[in-house]
Amino acid sequence: MLTALDELALEVLFVDRAATFYETHLGLDGTQGDHEARYEIGDTTLVLREPSTVPRGGVHVHYAFSTPPDRYDEWYDRLEDDFDLAEFDFGAARSLYFDDPDGHCVEIGTGGADGDAALTGVFEVVLEVEDLDRSEALYRDLGFGVVDRGDQRRRVRLTGPVDLELWEPQRGIADARGAVHADLAFTTGDPGGAAAAVADRVCDVADVEPGVRVQDPDGHYVTFVPE
Repeated sequence: MLTALDELALEVLFVDRAATFYETHLGLDGTQGDHEARYEIGDTTLVLREPSTVPRGGVHVHYAFSTPPDRYDEWYDRLEDDFDLAEFDFGAARSLYFDDPDGHCVEIGTGGADGDAALTGVFEVVLEVEDLDRSEALYRDLGFGVVDRGDQRRRVRLTGPVDLELWEPQRGIADARGAVHADLAFTTGDPGGAAAAVADRVCDVADVEPGVRVQDPDGHYVTFVPE
């Protein structure tokens, strides 16, 4: 049903400071306006947004960039002098973690396709939710499938066009937290159909340009846009 993570928006206090951070440390190149900056990483646009509009960007978002395995050590060497990096070995993959100036936990993990790009996309986003069963049912209706559950069912990992983790309030690796009032956009061949699939589970459905936006019971905004 959903084909790609089109946008992920982060709330930042000062867009100039946030843009400088991402451009300096991650080498991103994008565009900046009065209240937001936008960067293309693979299929996804990363948006840095000051508190200025609704929906706001997500607060304390934990999300992950993918990098080709042969570029991972380059990232570690590039970042280790400026950050107290946390690192985790998942067996088939490795990830490093550090915080940006606005408290978002940034992960860079192996798994990206080989090529020239040092960052190939966004492969994971973590959302904080109040009722795990309720949220899991909503995102399963959008085509996500469960691949892992945490101890005592306090978190669940779903896979789809991006890996989506749903966490009850808690701290994860590197003290990461799930996003509050996240703003996500997904491409789909049928924006109206995607919204209809969850209409009975969400708090609001609205037509927006160029698609349909819903707000889930935890305050997360999800927009469906044409492919």
